[in-house]
Amino acid sequence: MSEDYRPRLSIEISEEQQSSLQRLIPWGLKNQVFSTIIDQLIPLLELKGSEVLALILTNDLTVSHLLKEKLKDGKHRKPKT
Repeated sequence: MSEDYRPRLSIEISEEQQSSLQRLIPWGLKNQVFSTIIDQLIPLLELKGSEVLALILTNDLTVSHLLKEKLKDGKHRKPKT
């Protein structure tokens, strides 16, 4: 495999999703945001794959649910610099 090879994740999204992401995520940060989400998701999938997928796909586990307490209490970590 070439040293220049970089795997890509290509998914279909709606025009509305694309427009919102462009508006809400600053230029150049999309890769970092989704790469971080993937890094955090992989160990959960390795531990309880089908259960985690079922929770996500049925909207029983949502990002807003996970962040609600952190954002309410101001307990979020500062970004790494």
